[in-house]
Amino acid sequence: MKWSTFVLFISVFLASAIPTRAQDSPEDLYELQERIKRLERRIQRMEKGPTAPAPQNAESTPSSSKAEKSIPVPFPEMPRATGSSADSAFATATGLTRTFNPAISVNGLFLGTYRSIENNIPDTETKTGLDIQEMELQFTANVDTYLRANFRVSFEDDEVEIEESFVDLLLFDRVALRAGQFYTHLGKHNLLHTHQFPFIDVPLVNREIFGAEALLEIGVGLSYLMPLPWYSEWVFEFVEGDNSNLFDAPLNDDFAYILHSRNLWDLNEDTTMEIGGSYSTGRNGTGAALGNRNRTTQIAGGNLTLKWKPARQARYKTLVWQSEYIRTWKETGVNALSGLDNPDDNKGGMYSYLQYQFAEQWWIQARYGYFGFHQAEAANDQQRTTLLLGYVPSEFSAIRLQYSYIDEDISNEHQVLLQLNFSLGSHPAHRY
Repeated sequence: MKWSTFVLFISVFLASAIPTRAQDSPEDLYELQERIKRLERRIQRMEKGPTAPAPQNAESTPSSSKAEKSIPVPFPEMPRATGSSADSAFATATGLTRTFNPAISVNGLFLGTYRSIENNIPDTETKTGLDIQEMELQFTANVDTYLRANFRVSFEDDEVEIEESFVDLLLFDRVALRAGQFYTHLGKHNLLHTHQFPFIDVPLVNREIFGAEALLEIGVGLSYLMPLPWYSEWVFEFVEGDNSNLFDAPLNDDFAYILHSRNLWDLNEDTTMEIGGSYSTGRNGTGAALGNRNRTTQIAGGNLTLKWKPARQARYKTLVWQSEYIRTWKETGVNALSGLDNPDDNKGGMYSYLQYQFAEQWWIQARYGYFGFHQAEAANDQQRTTLLLGYVPSEFSAIRLQYSYIDEDISNEHQVLLQLNFSLGSHPAHRY
């Protein structure tokens, strides 16, 4: 029932419900009936909608002019989300509904590179020139009341691969489940996609320990938000252990296990501190040729992040200091050629960086990375010092210029990178 019909019904009901008194004259009853008739005519005109205004020179009687001016123009009825293809407010040009479409985004990275060495080697992995660093297509949507799905495909050079594909499920008030292929919670930087990197390239220690693809695994994870006065999250993940640098065990029942803790405190109104720790263990494939499949790899790491963002200057000033340390213990066993025991393949490294936003759209950053802790004496240490200047017009685009000095004992290199980073469409909020 429309609003106007409802008003008419109430008016007639009230008029008929009022008992006539003995002293009421026929004139009073006649006037009441005329008012009801006028109200009916007015409501009928309102239901028909507004009429076109009469021309300025149109002839009309004073009484009819006054009546037309007194008719209010109703508000147009707002369309409702019915999900029907006939609903023009929620339909595309083809008549198909948009109600159930996922949020879609595209992240693009264009890169210009200059290297001071290896310019005479055509097949080098990283070369001076222009390239599309990565294109990423992401779909995110609520599957139903219980599941939220994420699907990401990356395009790099001539390769197309599924980067992440997982669903999240809130089991209880503080417990959530994740299943699929995802970046594991081992450390701070490993969770980031390429377009989310604080610098243009991956830190030195992450590249050497996890490899070019980071620690990306298929598995199941449980996260629990502790009932504490501060933010404290614990994550346990059970994954396949396919990373060739760390695990890659030959048997089907060889898995890897990851435990991660993240704690966040507000030091004051403008400053927060985050401390995290990670541990992982799983079998590796170094002893498979000799029939020994019990050799394991262990990884441990810790990270610290301090962030200062003054509430009164949040758009113009930000300072971030982040440091992370990662170490691995990899059992290697007996050398099949010499019959001698090899020392365990132990590695370790760290990075530390500063980010400073000195204007609304400008950032300056510096990072130092070292890889060489716990290695054999014959192994070469590696160091990298990086400076970056970033122009960030909005959260959807950035232009960044980066210089790195790389010291690998064997050779030294000067490297300059210029990157255009842009995002199209709806994308999730950036990580802290």
